[in-house]
Amino acid sequence: MVREPREVGDCIALPLLLRGTGSFSREATHYLYLKPHDPKIPDEDAPRSLFLVNIPVCATEQSLKHLFMTKLEGGRMQQVYFSENAPGKQSAPTTKSSRKRKRMNPEEIEAGLDTHSLPNVFDGEIQKSGASAIVVFVDKPSMELTLKAAQRAAKAGTPVAWEDITDSRSNEMPRLGLTRYEHHKSLQYPSRKQLLRSVNAYMSAYSQLEESRSRENARKRAVPDEDGFITVTRGSRGSARMDEAKESAEKQKEKAKALEDFYRFQTRERRKQEQDEMMKRFEEDKKKVEEMRARRGKLEVNAG
Repeated sequence: MVREPREVGDCIALPLLLRGTGSFSREATHYLYLKPHDPKIPDEDAPRSLFLVNIPVCATEQSLKHLFMTKLEGGRMQQVYFSENAPGKQSAPTTKSSRKRKRMNPEEIEAGLDTHSLPNVFDGEIQKSGASAIVVFVDKPSMELTLKAAQRAAKAGTPVAWEDITDSRSNEMPRLGLTRYEHHKSLQYPSRKQLLRSVNAYMSAYSQLEESRSRENARKRAVPDEDGFITVTRGSRGSARMDEAKESAEKQKEKAKALEDFYRFQTRERRKQEQDEMMKRFEEDKKKVEEMRARRGKLEVNAG
């Protein structure tokens, strides 16, 4: 008989019993590995956090809270960070203030662009196989209480029943297996109203970002630095520069038109002078011909 592991490395191997679902009808034992969180760069939450590896693919914050606080009777949890939003990759959520800022700097607005996206084509988030998570407790004693409860459960060897608890952010658990992809077909093509709402929200935030950048560039142009130099920014004058460009183009057009008219006047004058010269030469040639004819007539008379 194969002995079930209690620890792997410095992690506690907590056995979980996954009940049969529509995608997989048989029960299965899943091992969740946990240990005190010890990041390379310590933060203030690390002493009261647990690091989890190989969480179930259907794990949510509510299901992990139910596991640690109800099933294992551990301490109170405060926050769960999954692999995608672990500290260092994304800032921890802060308490919302009732006061709204009148202005936000460009960095804050640019970070807010990530909150605007196209409608989801899946009805729930599925964790990657072998994914990790960081569970933050309200204090260090709560974390230690949960860790001891997990050690007792691993020592007993009886798998703890895993229950899919509905996440508070959605009304149902994410579908698994074929059911997930069958429902995915109905979400592939969202309505035009949903698309417009998503695109308009993103473009509004982007316009706000451009306006904020323009104000910041204007401020930099107006305030000299420590050495007394003014920061030169690219395209910082915005609509004012466009108006100046249009005005300059109009002036250039009027100038070109005036030059064109001037050259036409010169051309007419030159042609008139050439015509006068031709008429003058014609009259001179005509006189010469008449004189030659007169001389020829005199010569014929004398010869007779």
